[in-house]
Amino acid sequence: MPHKVICINRRCGSGGHIIGEMAANELGIKYYDRNLLDMALEYGGLDKANGFHKADEKATSSAFYRLQYKGNEKVVKGKPVNDTLFQLQRDLMREITQKEDCILVGRCADFILDRKKVNFLSVFVTAPFDFRVRQIMEQNNLSKHEAVIHTKKTDKRRSDYYHYFTKRDWTNTKNYEIILNSQALGFQNCTKLLCDCYRNLL
Repeated sequence: MPHKVICINRRCGSGGHIIGEMAANELGIKYYDRNLLDMALEYGGLDKANGFHKADEKATSSAFYRLQYKGNEKVVKGKPVNDTLFQLQRDLMREITQKEDCILVGRCADFILDRKKVNFLSVFVTAPFDFRVRQIMEQNNLSKHEAVIHTKKTDKRRSDYYHYFTKRDWTNTKNYEIILNSQALGFQNCTKLLCDCYRNLL
């Protein structure tokens, strides 16, 4: 029987990672987000100092076009840093979801996974811009001006990344089974809804 997975895409400041962690704790399953970066580098036998942290969830550009010759047999040679990292995270996520139920945040998981092999929910977490800016201000101790810039830049980076690797619109509701407004519902209710939907997956 295929494993059950929740794939979360999220606007900056919407609390998608918080909701994902809360749901994982409630369901007793693994949660994968930023930890996928270090796991992917270890999976590919690559040096963490090679600029990969700057390339995480970013579309390929000339600034990141650096050929990779090191690593193990899991690394496709001659690729830009971003493409190499995407490939490793893709292969790792496919491997993980064949072994266990989990929650995956970002990194095009909803596009990468095969519904014939994994039973997954594709979720988009959003909220009004002002709410998200306030969240970023509080979480990162930023001024409103700094938080506005950070929120816009992060949203654009995630949108560009998603489009680059999937050729799909990150915000298109057709890509998702569930759209959550974290301001309207609150983090607790969003978590409850996700858990209820997960438990009802066949």
